[in-house]
Amino acid sequence: MTEAIRALSRGLNALRVLNETGGAPCQVIADRLGLSRPTVYRILETLVDSGLVSVEGEKVYRPTLATRALDNGFTDEAWALWAAAPILIELQKEVAWTCEIATFEDYAMVLRDSTHQQNPFRIDVRAFDDRLRSMLTSAVGRAYLAFCPSQEADLILTHIERFGDRVDLAGRGRVHTRAALQTVRTQGYALEQRTDYPWATLLAVPIRYRGRVLACIDIAWVSCAVNSQDGLDQFLPALKRAQAKIECSLEHDCGMASIISCPL
Repeated sequence: MTEAIRALSRGLNALRVLNETGGAPCQVIADRLGLSRPTVYRILETLVDSGLVSVEGEKVYRPTLATRALDNGFTDEAWALWAAAPILIELQKEVAWTCEIATFEDYAMVLRDSTHQQNPFRIDVRAFDDRLRSMLTSAVGRAYLAFCPSQEADLILTHIERFGDRVDLAGRGRVHTRAALQTVRTQGYALEQRTDYPWATLLAVPIRYRGRVLACIDIAWVSCAVNSQDGLDQFLPALKRAQAKIECSLEHDCGMASIISCPL
């Protein structure tokens, strides 16, 4: 069983316990699953970040309405998050800087998971860890628009042109945006250079599956520590390898629901 499948199996088993109990603390779930508390805590935090579980009061975890999506199987986006989680951890160990994954929702990119806490270098997490990212100005947003089906990109850009960018209120879809997206497609990545605090550079690529973009992953570093070109030279090969591993995992794992029921 691959690590991605093992993690997914454990996560679904944790959801089953929560559905059966209506809500439980971490230790109760750990006892039911026969896993260590730290392992279950990581699983639960991933489920919280994915919107499938909420946490209340004295760390009681409860399933959210989003778990209804599981009635007909995991959504493709959820599969991508599960497949990416262990690979992002390995990527962070290789490059040392923060690695993130975001998915598209309601005309913005939503940060779903991050290795901020494992970053050995100082980034002000409170200022940097912005959950919503602009489709037009963020690296993950432009990577999504550049590689998603052209009809989808046109619909998103038309909406932003009409109603504005819900994250970057000063931003607007313009004709040159489409030309810039062609450059991103040609390069195979999107680069974001933040000009306000915290001064950071972000490098993003898409995670694709069967003609769709399920998510985008990025590496973020402090601009004054590593300039853009050095960052490209140092980090892009590792980011591309992580991209290929996640996409390969999706091709291998998606549709293999029967494996999930295998003993842990």
